[in-house]
Amino acid sequence: MSLNSDLSNLFANLAAIMDIRGENPFKSVSFSKISRLLADLPFDIKTAFDKGELEDIEGIGEHSRKIITEYITTGHSSDYDEAITSIPPGLLEVIKIPGTGPKTAALLWKQRGITSIEDLVKAIDEGKLEGLKGIGEKKIEQIKSGIAMRSQAAQRMGIVHALEIGQSLLERLRKVPGVKQAEIAGSLRRWKETVGDVDLICCVEPKKDPAEISAAFVKFPEVEKIQGQGKTKASVITAGGLQVDLRMVPIESFGAALMYFTGSKDHNVRLRGLAQDKGYTLNEWGLYDVKVYDRAKKKTAEAPDVAPLAGKSENEVYHKLGLAYIEPEIRENRGEIEAAAAKKLPHLVTLADIHGDLHSHTTASDGHNTIEEMAEAAKALGYTMLAITDHSKSQAIANGLTAARLLKHVEQIHKVGAKIKGITLLAGCEVDILIDGRLDFEDDVLKELDWIVASPHVSLRQASDVATIRLLRAIDNRYVNVIGHPTGRLINKREGLPLDFAKIFKAAAASGTALEINAGYPRLDLNDVNAHAAIDAGCMLSINTDAHSTGEFDSMILGISVARRAWAEKKNIINCMTAKQLVEWAAKKRG
Repeated sequence: MSLNSDLSNLFANLAAIMDIRGENPFKSVSFSKISRLLADLPFDIKTAFDKGELEDIEGIGEHSRKIITEYITTGHSSDYDEAITSIPPGLLEVIKIPGTGPKTAALLWKQRGITSIEDLVKAIDEGKLEGLKGIGEKKIEQIKSGIAMRSQAAQRMGIVHALEIGQSLLERLRKVPGVKQAEIAGSLRRWKETVGDVDLICCVEPKKDPAEISAAFVKFPEVEKIQGQGKTKASVITAGGLQVDLRMVPIESFGAALMYFTGSKDHNVRLRGLAQDKGYTLNEWGLYDVKVYDRAKKKTAEAPDVAPLAGKSENEVYHKLGLAYIEPEIRENRGEIEAAAAKKLPHLVTLADIHGDLHSHTTASDGHNTIEEMAEAAKALGYTMLAITDHSKSQAIANGLTAARLLKHVEQIHKVGAKIKGITLLAGCEVDILIDGRLDFEDDVLKELDWIVASPHVSLRQASDVATIRLLRAIDNRYVNVIGHPTGRLINKREGLPLDFAKIFKAAAASGTALEINAGYPRLDLNDVNAHAAIDAGCMLSINTDAHSTGEFDSMILGISVARRAWAEKKNIINCMTAKQLVEWAAKKRG
């Protein structure tokens, strides 16, 4: 659905241009909402246009429909073309730097003539931002940090986009005649939140020339540039700028190659050391008796002329080394090899273990579907519980609920819950944690709710001690069940709150407050390292999608991947409880 993405970006840029020009903020807010709506649509906007159903999409007004219609029919927007001429186009890149929004970009442009990232870097180096009203020393450091983060992010692609490209290529590869097996390897298989490139591994049928597989691969429609092509490897650059490497191996080496190229590097080093201790040598072709391997004939980039002791499957290699099979997500040399040797690996949580989503939004705030639609979609996924948690009043931009609206909303959720059988609906709210740790509603409102997710949304650059006290106050509230996206970070865009996690984890474990792994990209917050530490500290986790539409329930798999990298089991996740168990768990904190 690239058209949806293109239009979403167009409206996001229109919103930014309005902000840079200092126009009526309602226009910017409107464009931003359309951008989010288009990004979240579970169907192709072109299909709706062809069927004459644009007017049926709730939230798209007449002016926005005209822009969409023109873009679909002509490939451009006259509104956008006119708007972009009113500012230096390079400012749209400047505002993507973490810490540099539209207002700051406008100030830099009008006061210092800065119209590009290159101009900004030069101005900082030459000290030209010093003395600029509203740009103090702390702000300059934030901008410098943001430039560094953006530079680093440019070299790594987020998992959502890399998965889309990798899985598309994998599906095509598996259909190529002569390909017997094929899998994604590398950091993408380990579900790291960002990747530098994608590795694909395939084994070829004995009578098939690998060069033919390579030739077919480099002609896939996703490929923009060929880096290299041969009998055992092909390397390409996709249209999105992602490097993808294909390795072709014999059937008897497929498992060893998959293991080798999945990594991590540290995991592989430990495995090779273990193999050496046992008199073996381990590489991408297989596990060999070291004496036999040393005598074998070897050609560059080709398997030796002796059969491996193990290599056809990863499980075969691990077993020969005296280890239990280690799931890809935890191959980071963080104790998994010792646990595998002792047969004490965790039973990692799976998508099938999840009984419900405990953080979701409806049209009552900034969601795109009704209570009924969200409930039916959750039920269709096999969930037996769903928490409806629309925004609280401080999130005005998200149509946050006042106390009066919230209590009426609670009644409506309970009515829908009574009507739809087979799923328990929890009437809740995502309540803002204000900058001093107070919650957006008083306790006399909170006690009327079944479920409360308390989340930080603003002032996400507080000092560590202030930020930590802020969250500790929310954790201490008897009605708060989950701390949503605790740091507020956005991958490659915003670092989030610098929390003292030891204090946060201790308080959460003691009070019976769960910490969220927000499965929405680019949040994935808590990250895997912090989630692992939370488990070690005795905390319960909650994996939620923060869904604003029925289609966003599908992002649960991303939260599961973070939890698996954190060594999480069913017992660590409150979503794995039954509805009855969950209600009882929440009641304990309320007393």
